[in-house]
Amino acid sequence: MKSITDRIEIWHGNGFITVKDKIENIVYSLGGPSFEIGNEAVKLENAANARLVRERALPNGGNETEMDMRFDNAPGLALHVVTQSFPGSPFVRMRYELHSEKTVALTKSEGRDSIEYFTLQVPKSKVTEIQLSSFNPLVHSYNPWRDLKSQGDLALGCEFPGPIALLEREGLSFFAAYEHGAEAPDSYLLFGANEKDSQTSLALRARKGNYYNGEEIGPGKPFRSPWFHFAASPGTEDLLRHYRTFMLKYICEQGESRKPYIYYNTWNNQERNRCIKGIGYWDDMNLPRMLAEIEKAHALGVDVFVLDTGWFEKSGDWNVDTKRFPDNLKEVKGKLDEYEMRLGLWLNPLACALSSKTGQKLEYRLERNEKFVSNEIWGTEESWCMCIATGYADILIEKMIELRETLGATYFKWDGISQYGCNSPNHGHGDLSNSPQEREECYSYRMGLELTRVVQEVTQKYPEVIVDFDITEGGRYVGLGFLQAGKYFLINNGPYASDYDLPKMDIPTNMLAVNLDPYTNMFFFPGAARSRLCRQGAKYDGLVPSTLFLTHFLPDKPAISQRNALASLVLGGNGIWGDLVSLDDVDVKAFAENLAHYKLSADSATQSYPISRGYIGSSPEIYEKLNEEDGLGFVAFFAKAKGVYTHVTRKLNNGACGKIIGADAAEEAEGGRIKLTVKLEADDARIVYFVPVKEE
Repeated sequence: MKSITDRIEIWHGNGFITVKDKIENIVYSLGGPSFEIGNEAVKLENAANARLVRERALPNGGNETEMDMRFDNAPGLALHVVTQSFPGSPFVRMRYELHSEKTVALTKSEGRDSIEYFTLQVPKSKVTEIQLSSFNPLVHSYNPWRDLKSQGDLALGCEFPGPIALLEREGLSFFAAYEHGAEAPDSYLLFGANEKDSQTSLALRARKGNYYNGEEIGPGKPFRSPWFHFAASPGTEDLLRHYRTFMLKYICEQGESRKPYIYYNTWNNQERNRCIKGIGYWDDMNLPRMLAEIEKAHALGVDVFVLDTGWFEKSGDWNVDTKRFPDNLKEVKGKLDEYEMRLGLWLNPLACALSSKTGQKLEYRLERNEKFVSNEIWGTEESWCMCIATGYADILIEKMIELRETLGATYFKWDGISQYGCNSPNHGHGDLSNSPQEREECYSYRMGLELTRVVQEVTQKYPEVIVDFDITEGGRYVGLGFLQAGKYFLINNGPYASDYDLPKMDIPTNMLAVNLDPYTNMFFFPGAARSRLCRQGAKYDGLVPSTLFLTHFLPDKPAISQRNALASLVLGGNGIWGDLVSLDDVDVKAFAENLAHYKLSADSATQSYPISRGYIGSSPEIYEKLNEEDGLGFVAFFAKAKGVYTHVTRKLNNGACGKIIGADAAEEAEGGRIKLTVKLEADDARIVYFVPVKEE
């Protein structure tokens, strides 16, 4: 049976799945999955029939089809296969559920997961792994990287976590990916690739935690796979451009998290209070201070105002601390509404205070080695850690919906969520017959899936809600999985002194801020260095839009630091934090004017495929974010060395070109391009904006 969109045709059957790209006239097939059931391998292929179960139009413009597939070699088993395709896109998104008419058990006869999710075989091709979750301690940030597998690797057969695999040969490239996450090289799924008889084969397999030995499936209890992505194209560059659009517009049904809002978060000022002024993190978390910050945030051009830790009485209940906000945040919300700004709130979604209502539910508490686990949440009452792989996920959904409805919050920053934690035999991710390690691996696999489900449930009811997952530390659920529902908070203040093996030193108390304590961040301060460090999100932009990697920049003097912060911010980080109340009129004007220019073309810049020159810290370091169709966007220049720098833009179609602001010189060049010239001081930065031309 076949499902059709404007570009893609998908056949279910004749093996497993066959896809045709009608524009490029490319056809490729996926081999079906295999499972170990009752200690016997079962491969589902050569479907006997496929029946349409459901079809729906997606809110993002895509089309979703659900098919029921049955197989002659596996009576009683069925796959419910969900495929999604999108306007003009070569990408197919797919997942499936394994159903059984009678109760059977998934097993691990060799002591490890035994699922092969799909296979792909193509003519001899180069194989490249793309990782998204390599944590670099020198910048204290996740970074993407590519690894081309050698012929020796492929001849022997190799495995790698991905989550993206490229198969490339002259005139034809294939793309495969999966939605999950972990800090590389840790992973829960693995690609396997090999080369034999002029053929390259790619398979995606379970590595660990995808199920526990003896896990039952049966009526009303299916096994569900993660989502997978596939595409083919004559060239890799075309694939990557389409994939960026897919990640921006289509992987997430609700598009609010993709929009280039400007975010402000109170945490940096709270941290300055503690580290520089020697007062408490929460001393400024009160109604008068927040109203003053809202005024400055509005003047700067902020869209989303986020109250970090301290707004609440206790975790778990997440009620407003009425000693700090006697009116239950009503005046804060009213002032934000007046300025058309949005309210955001910090949460540790897995923390519930010892005395909170949810914290009393023993069946949801995270257990490790038969003990409940607790920790301190920034000076508030000690909190139980909760197991998200239990029914607690549904309680969290209800609480977030309640915060949306009672306080009007439409943004949530999730913090403090580690990959591992629970090895309880009582939570449905393994029992006493499974080892503690297996139970924890199963928890950590499900943890990210459940967090994503929470966001999907909340945003389905309230599409305007954005959830931001803090990945400012290692050991987090980083990959493609969470991006189907939300976005990431990429960098806090960067490395700690300990990341550079610097010893603890005794520093006078009046220099507390620069105390090289192993637990102290090194990049609190204005200047070019912090902005260089915090531009890591731009490294993702050719594949995953950098607007999905929130990072905050400092608005402090001197002016050269402000220029670095602004030129870095517009690359996709889109965040500001600091002591806003201390900013003078000159500071406010510098940010307000720049952000006003940025907002005139931010949507076009976000949609544009990036072009970059140099590397972070080079002279020059240039990022072009211009939309070929409407000629809007910007070019950001950075330089370590003083000099005059030029850049010739991409071709702007049909002579489209916005009004140019910020260049020392701009002239038309051959082929619909623009030559820009800027003069920079040492460690300087400049943004050249292309904004709409106002009609007279």
